[in-house]
Amino acid sequence: MEQNIDIELLLKFISGSVSSEEREKVLEWINANEENRKQYCQLKNYWVLERYKTFQQETPTTITNKKGTNKKIIRYVIEIAAVLLVLIAPAIFYLTHYTRKPVIPPQKIAQFEYVVHSGVKGMVELPDGSKVWLNSSSSLKCPQKFDSLQRVVEIEGEGYFEVVPNKNWPMYVKTYKGYGVKVTGTTFNISSYANENKLIVTLISGNISLVREKDQSEIKLTPAEQITIVEDEKPLLVRKANIEYNTAWKKGFLLFENTPMDEVIRKMERWYGVTISVKDSSILSYRFTANFKSESVSRVLEILKLSSNIDYKIDKNKITLMN
Repeated sequence: MEQNIDIELLLKFISGSVSSEEREKVLEWINANEENRKQYCQLKNYWVLERYKTFQQETPTTITNKKGTNKKIIRYVIEIAAVLLVLIAPAIFYLTHYTRKPVIPPQKIAQFEYVVHSGVKGMVELPDGSKVWLNSSSSLKCPQKFDSLQRVVEIEGEGYFEVVPNKNWPMYVKTYKGYGVKVTGTTFNISSYANENKLIVTLISGNISLVREKDQSEIKLTPAEQITIVEDEKPLLVRKANIEYNTAWKKGFLLFENTPMDEVIRKMERWYGVTISVKDSSILSYRFTANFKSESVSRVLEILKLSSNIDYKIDKNKITLMN
């Protein structure tokens, strides 16, 4: 056997008597290359044939209805079922481990889409009782009813999730950034707008995994951690996330903390339902720091003007920034 795998360990795996750690070790060896897979299948086939021969020798030719034979009947029925299961096990194993079934599986049940337009926010209660608060210009897709194996939703925009705990019934939050969030019960914030090149996930309580759909790799987060995925860059994990800043929108606060002007513009457009254009491109090199609560868009623009010397013009829902 290649890579010094113990044949006794393989036999234990085939017979279903390995620990979870041993199982992972064997699966890793089998998936390492095609030769390992062939050797595993050969050994499995040999084990099945030998087990079947033993089964044939031990099976009685007749079974009477005398007292006590019910247990024998049950035992032999179980043995027959076991042999049949062993015969089809390679196919089951192949489908489970070699087709690379996605961690975030497709959902075939009819979908509903909840849309929150610019300038407003909303809350959605999912079929399992979980709750999602949606920021402006966000949408959430979910089925009318989750199936018994998984809870799959899709988000575009920003959402604050409070997921009903269930370790045996995980939730998968899909995004359009090539990543999804695997959840069993926790509270977290996710920002994944289509017009931004980054995905930000902030964990507040519980545990989650960020799953890369391309290769099914996972990054696990613990409370007060934040991960940022920027296109064509490595994931950036922040050990101590600024939870208050990243979830302030849920409480009605519009916060800017040394925020680049292009991001300021996008936030204001979503928050107030306006369109902002820039007359002088040099404005995009500015940064802005300020906190707002229930302030009008004109008030925010006045503060921007005083702090950054940026003038503005308002024409209905269209705003132009200029020096």
